[in-house]
Amino acid sequence: MEQQNTFDRELELAILDLGIPPCPKILLELSGEAGKDEPDLQRIEKLIGADVGLSAALIKTINSPFYGLRTPVNSVMQAIHMLGLGHLWLMVMSMLLRDTLKGMGHVDMVRYWDASSKVALISAYLACRLPHLASLDPALHQVDKDEAYTYGLFQDCGIPIMLSHYPLYKETLSMANNITDRMFTDVEEVAHTTNHALVGYLLAKSWGLPETMIQAIRFHHEHAMLAEDPSFLPAASRNLIALALLAERAIQAITGLNHTSEWEKGEHWVMRHFGYSDADFNAIIEGIRVLHDEGNLVVGAH
Repeated sequence: MEQQNTFDRELELAILDLGIPPCPKILLELSGEAGKDEPDLQRIEKLIGADVGLSAALIKTINSPFYGLRTPVNSVMQAIHMLGLGHLWLMVMSMLLRDTLKGMGHVDMVRYWDASSKVALISAYLACRLPHLASLDPALHQVDKDEAYTYGLFQDCGIPIMLSHYPLYKETLSMANNITDRMFTDVEEVAHTTNHALVGYLLAKSWGLPETMIQAIRFHHEHAMLAEDPSFLPAASRNLIALALLAERAIQAITGLNHTSEWEKGEHWVMRHFGYSDADFNAIIEGIRVLHDEGNLVVGAH
């Protein structure tokens, strides 16, 4: 208990020092209610309904092509029953992240949200296809599409915080994106003594994300972790890391945008993790290219 209290104090100090946004009150209330043995669905409905923007965005998202519903959802309570509390919580968390990071100083969030939204959407698409493509044990490669989407949005949430906190971080980011012989986070640590993966981990920890996502955010630039003993990094965390890296590569291949050197450093580990062949990889890219050409990879499509 004492060790946990020490960690909590260190976490709190780190959050205050870096200006990491605290967990929104509504998320704390929703989490508390959803964690009860018998959650009060009407109270959850009232909590979400009290925020008009949040409830409207929630219903709009559920009625989007992402979910492919035959009958539209018209109320928060219908959304609760359709999604279940676990998925509802992930969706609300993703929406609150977007709203929270809007206020990060003078940081231009347009490019960040464009990239993270595309990674999130493609990760969700890949999660649906994963059991049919992976040549390894399908039971070890099952990822819920909502979890994949949420992770895609949160994976790099430390970047806007770093941009806001460190005046020269934009230059560091450009350098880290283009270096092939050093780990991305090593470049950050030399310049700023910390890195965006650690900052994102702290935010995810303080917001109460699922532990698999928290660990994936912490280690998502350490690609060799994909082959590590699952007792250290669970298969669910490694799946999220590999899916997001594959999604990033697909964006670069299809649009020529958001270039980084991460695929060069991580390709071997991703292909090995999923047991993919070159033919599998090409099929994935072509499937995503169709989504892009049909206009289904735009910000807000979720």
